[in-house]
Amino acid sequence: MTTLTSYVLLSRNLATSLQRKAAEPTVARETAYYQANIGKVKSVDDLMADQRLYNYAVKAFGLEDMGYAKAFMRKVLTEGTTDSSAFANRLADDRYVAFAKAFDFTQEATATGTDPVLTESSQVAAGAARLSLPVALADSYDFSGTGEASFTLSSQVDASTTKSATIVLNKASLAGKVADLANVTPIEIGTAINAQIAASGADGLMGKVQVGIGVDGSLFFETTGYTDLGFDGAPGGDGVNADTVYLAGGKARTLTVSNAVLSGPGQSPVDIGNGTDLAPDVNVKSVVDAYLQQSLEADAGAEDTGVRLALYFARKAPTLSSGYDILGDAALTQVVNTVIGLPATSSATTSDALTQRVALIGSKVDFASFQDPAKVEAFARRFAAIWDAQNNTATDPILALFSNGQA
Repeated sequence: MTTLTSYVLLSRNLATSLQRKAAEPTVARETAYYQANIGKVKSVDDLMADQRLYNYAVKAFGLEDMGYAKAFMRKVLTEGTTDSSAFANRLADDRYVAFAKAFDFTQEATATGTDPVLTESSQVAAGAARLSLPVALADSYDFSGTGEASFTLSSQVDASTTKSATIVLNKASLAGKVADLANVTPIEIGTAINAQIAASGADGLMGKVQVGIGVDGSLFFETTGYTDLGFDGAPGGDGVNADTVYLAGGKARTLTVSNAVLSGPGQSPVDIGNGTDLAPDVNVKSVVDAYLQQSLEADAGAEDTGVRLALYFARKAPTLSSGYDILGDAALTQVVNTVIGLPATSSATTSDALTQRVALIGSKVDFASFQDPAKVEAFARRFAAIWDAQNNTATDPILALFSNGQA
């Protein structure tokens, strides 16, 4: 079977191909283990101590060949990606950045209140938990399309009770509540969040947390006191008349902000100050999907390297914007060199040569067209056909007609 035929069979209905891969006994068994156990992992050490989870994680990001280098991978994970000088950010391969983001165990932001302090002359009241997001809001946000910010607010209201509410800001939730969906202001964002907190009701965070805009322009959350006198509206009583009182402060009172899964696969994340990455226990589906895709590509590559390259290109193409993205990835370089007719060994060893190579690729590749799935597919099929002509004439002699007489 030719590279082109194999690629078309897999890509024509990729969802079915992935379902078949997921159903294979070994894959199904490892996926079930990951799904059942990743929620127990709370640190980099926990992840690396469980070899099955660790192997699944590195394979999902195409890094299984580096799985043995645990000191290297630990450095990738522990330094994260927030700091521009972090180890993953200094590596040429963006797979390490994606891996570090997916397994960031410090994504939740948490604040704790303070207990009252007794002095000789007075008593300082217990302090509320107050949490400011680390990045200031932009002047406006576009929620007119698929953009969405989704996060969960949780507050431990007493020693044994935690309440929470999931906040979703998108076109549907903001329609009719803001002046312009394409230019939603920080004040409108704060108002919308407070409205959703109130709408979460007594079983959620109504009356227990409030949000505002800090002097630095960032969102801040603060715990508040809550009192419900029960059905009779009078202090005391039991049953339906029982009072519910949650104090605003004290060390038992905490506040946590963590990103939540987007409301649908068509939504795109919007960063309102707390980033867009999900914690590993929330990000299970995307890691499993990546594992299945990597498994499909690896198995295809065992039969035909060209098929793996074509599948990989089709997956990465929508993220490419310039020749720098191509030259930073050996597999993509091979695909593009093949299609535009550059020597397989072509490289740029100086900054001037790199600039020239990027310009040459830019003149021959329409990166904007890669936002169109049909054009990505056409490019991948063109690569597969040329790959056949250059490598598979022994399999299909008629392909020799396209190889300029070279075997």
